[in-house]
Amino acid sequence: MSANVPFALIGGGTMAEALIKGLTSRGVYQPAEILVSDPQASRLVFLASTYGVQTTLDNRQCLAARTILLAVKPTQLPAVLHEVGAHWPADTLGISIVAGARLQDFREHFAVEPPLVRTMPNTGCTVGMGITAIAGNDRCSEEHLARAHQIFESVGEAVDLPEHYFDAVTGLSGSGPAYVTLIIEALIEAGVQQGLPRRVSRDLVCQTVAGAALLVKQSGKHPAELKDQVVTPAGTTAAGLQVLEEAAVRATFCLAVKAATLRSRELGEEAHR
Repeated sequence: MSANVPFALIGGGTMAEALIKGLTSRGVYQPAEILVSDPQASRLVFLASTYGVQTTLDNRQCLAARTILLAVKPTQLPAVLHEVGAHWPADTLGISIVAGARLQDFREHFAVEPPLVRTMPNTGCTVGMGITAIAGNDRCSEEHLARAHQIFESVGEAVDLPEHYFDAVTGLSGSGPAYVTLIIEALIEAGVQQGLPRRVSRDLVCQTVAGAALLVKQSGKHPAELKDQVVTPAGTTAAGLQVLEEAAVRATFCLAVKAATLRSRELGEEAHR
């Protein structure tokens, strides 16, 4: 095995696998150009046999790559940085998907701070429909940021944001798939309650949600305008929307995002005490 590859991942979990799949299927990297390290040998065997990537149990072998993505759990990050930080090449781009890990928190682990990019992807990346926020440190050039965009655009879209927005990003798009799947679950049950077969209700709901999201995105219109196009006076949609407004669904979602944002901020502070 040759560790001299352009792209390496420290951590081979679900998000790492999504990126491997996206990068290789889009031809950004060939499988042999990707090296993955993970403490679980069985996981490495799976990734090698499924995607043809190179693997290693030694995180330090990843340091030969031009770009290194840190895809470990927050509790594992200090130990990983202690292991590799002092040997990290000063010109090697590091990309972190570690929740709550701020750019400033990496500095003490490196002899010379390298270009670093903090990201917040969401679970839509696993089906190529994710959205990822990207923020770079002062060492990052336009080329470094472009490289990060290329990586995450293989599994969806990416947007540059100042790092101070990341708690809100976590509360909205990071936690957002859970909110949407809760809505989907509730609508499926509602359809079943009205007599629809569960499979039919599921198909109707999934396509309705996907179509509505695409309509909002592609039309460029305000969601309220698109909503009003469906509403007729004293009609069925008006009756349903009245119930939702009386139940303060809109305000409840605002409170949910606020709570998740505050909790993200608290977890970040707790991790760095």
